[in-house]
This record gives sequence, C-alpha cells and structure tokens, in this order.
Amino acid sequence: MQTSLRIDGANCPNCFNETLDALALVEGVRGVHGSIDGPCIEIDHDDAALDVIVGTVRNRLHGIEVFSNEIRMVPLDPVATSTCIHHRDAPHHIDPAMTLGDIVTLHPSLAAELERRGLDYCCHGARTLAESADEVGLDPRVVADELSAARVDEPPAAWASLGPADLIDHIETVHHGYLRAELSRINALIDKIVTVHGERHPELAEVQHLYNQLRADLEPHLVREEQVLFPEIRRFAAASPGQRADIAELAEQFDQLADEHETVGGLLEQLRAVTGGYAAPEDGCATYVACYRALAELEADTHLHVHKESNVLIPALRRG
Repeated sequence: MQTSLRIDGANCPNCFNETLDALALVEGVRGVHGSIDGPCIEIDHDDAALDVIVGTVRNRLHGIEVFSNEIRMVPLDPVATSTCIHHRDAPHHIDPAMTLGDIVTLHPSLAAELERRGLDYCCHGARTLAESADEVGLDPRVVADELSAARVDEPPAAWASLGPADLIDHIETVHHGYLRAELSRINALIDKIVTVHGERHPELAEVQHLYNQLRADLEPHLVREEQVLFPEIRRFAAASPGQRADIAELAEQFDQLADEHETVGGLLEQLRAVTGGYAAPEDGCATYVACYRALAELEADTHLHVHKESNVLIPALRRG
C-alpha cells in the first residue's frame, strides 16, 4: 500500500533527509519519496508498517521557529493526504490528455511555452492539451513532444501544495502586491510614449485605452477579493468539516470570479495583438521598450495569478 503524509511546518532539510533515511530502514517499507517543498513524504509499504512509519516521522522530524530571538525545534504531526505534490507525477513526457492547468502546476517553466502557442492555461486550465491545441489548429502530439523537449528538471511549484488559507495569503503577497506596485508605473510609461510617439504610432491610443480598461477591472477585483471573498474562504477553511457553511454559498462568487478572469484575459489578449506581441518598433525609445516589457511581465504575472485561483484554489475548495 502507499501512504502519503503532509508535514506542515517542516523547514529543516537535514532533519527531513534523515527522516527519509530512517523510513527506508523500517521493516516492511519498500520505497520512500519526499520533498521538503511540499513538504510531504510518500511511502510504499506493507500494512503492518504504518504505525512504525508514523512514529518514525513524529520522533525524527521537526520544524524550526524563533521565539524571542531564540531558535527552537518544534514537533510536527504528519497528516495523511491524497498524494504528495512532489510525486504527483511531474512526468518526463507531456501527454496530450493532461490539462493545461496541471502542466503548469507540475512544470511552472512551461507556462511561457503554452503562452507562445496561444494556449490559455489560466482561464481555461481545466481543458486538456489535446482540446486546446486542436482549437488553435496545432497538432496535440507535436505540441506535447515540443513541451517535453522544453521541460527542465524542476519541482512542482511550492504554492501548489498550500492549503486554501495559505494559498490566498500567497496570492495577496505575490500577485496583489505586484499589481499595486506596477499598475501606476505602467500607466505612467504608457502616457509618456503616447505623448512622445503617438503621432507616428496611432496604435498607442488603443494600447492606452485597453490598459485603462484593464486597470479599471483589476483594481476593484483586488479589493473585492481582499475584503469579501478571501475572508470568507479563510473562515470556510478554518471551520471543522461539520461546521463549514455549504460550499454552494461560495459558488456564486466563484462564478463571478471566473467571469472577471475571462474579461481580464480578453483585454490582455487584445493588448498582445495591438502591440504585436509587445515588440517595440525600431524607432521606439528606451521608455517604449521598458513599457512593452512591463506589459509582457504584467500579462505573464496575471496569467499565473488567475491560474492559481481558477485551477488550484477553487478546485481545492470544491473538493472540501
């Protein structure tokens, strides 16, 4: 049988590796795999070995915390989970039957490869590679082989194993923080190149219009998430299963979130088309180049942001 254990708070690599070595020596254990990025451990073992396995983890594995400037070791309890994130088969070969969302979660570096082929992994991450490739006129098997060749050895994204409450903390810190820092800066860059280059490049008026629409959609979206949706998710996640509100009460907000994601995705798609893939013209100044680079980074960050909400957070909540 296989047992997957999630060990929240494990942050000592030496202790983690020693625990894996100790588990491998337990009678009845046939194989051990683990990743501190999860952090999780997956053990292939005989039924009789389960109690010894759990005891070994409890006795050997610890976390490190700071109390009044003093570093202390703290005990950790293993929690059974459906599968370890590190072992959720980050396959060497991408299969056309995989969903776009799973491809990016298991191989984060392939997000850019999907984007280059016009495959929408953020708003439509639940679709398979085969379905998405067919829709844009690409051969699914050829695309799968190209992605396999482009794949690099990397662990699945650490955020993929976070629980809902920790994941929204991560989203607020990483993506909301990024947007609040960048939206005004990009606005200033666009306004400047429109003033300087707008007469020779009339398409910049459309870039400015689309960006203003995008910002007008994104900023209220962030506020609503932080003030309404995310607090409700935290309450839902913190309650015991018997005391949780019906997930249907959140479903309407999930649907609204999906609609807003579609709107933002559509605006980004139009921006990419108008800017020719964010390629600054030959007569563009340094500000022009910086502006288009910033827009490309905004698109990439927003796609990943939406992916985490649509393809990781919401499915996890629906599963309970």
